[in-house]
Amino acid sequence: MPIFGSRPGSRAASRPGSRPGSAPGSRAPSPTPGSNGRSVKFDSIQIEGNLYDVLKPHEAASSEGDSPDAEFAKELQVVLRATASFTLTKPVRATAIRAEFRGCMVVITDPGDGQFREAETETEEILSMSWTIWRGLELEAGREYSFEFNGILPPSTPRTLRTPSGRIEHTLTVKFVNVTDIGKMRRTRKTIEIWNPFSMDADSPRPGLDFHADLEPEMVGTTVDVDKNLQAFLRFPDQCFKGNCNEVIRL
Repeated sequence: MPIFGSRPGSRAASRPGSRPGSAPGSRAPSPTPGSNGRSVKFDSIQIEGNLYDVLKPHEAASSEGDSPDAEFAKELQVVLRATASFTLTKPVRATAIRAEFRGCMVVITDPGDGQFREAETETEEILSMSWTIWRGLELEAGREYSFEFNGILPPSTPRTLRTPSGRIEHTLTVKFVNVTDIGKMRRTRKTIEIWNPFSMDADSPRPGLDFHADLEPEMVGTTVDVDKNLQAFLRFPDQCFKGNCNEVIRL
């Protein structure tokens, strides 16, 4: 029995204060209802996507059939499910449409001065997945195009993280390839941010991620001064904490 209680077969990622998979607004023709009931912005790429954590049986467990242990021999997988759609008012000539999911680690090497000198950063790609969702020569006008694609993230994929020293971010891009006539489209490429809160299963850590073997690590604590005549006592896992109490407060 799972120590932390039962979990649903699939959960969708959500970012605090925002709708997952949504992109910032842009100037475009007024939306109109599409054939599937969703609003359509003509000549504009729309992306709807999210990450889901699902429990899948291990291959070895599947071969054991009805073994009592087979029910618990499951692996947590994080799956990207996304849809790219658009409706054109004028034909567009291109040879392909590609989708790319990327994870990057951005480290701030120089914070700048906040006024005249901008911060300097170093970026390293830690994950890349791609799909070719369409091939051809010309995309017709007046037709609603919709492409669904999905993929399993590598087990070592880190969660989205933001700190004063840098961040780990994940983005999903849909782009037209070898465009010779853009029709009335303003952009043939669109990128949105995908928030990834998943990194491990509470009952069984995902392969590839290093966590302490104990599911209930020893808790330690410290007292810090918050304000005049006001103190706070902070508790955190001894095995998962690196740094000092000031870093805990910032994060």
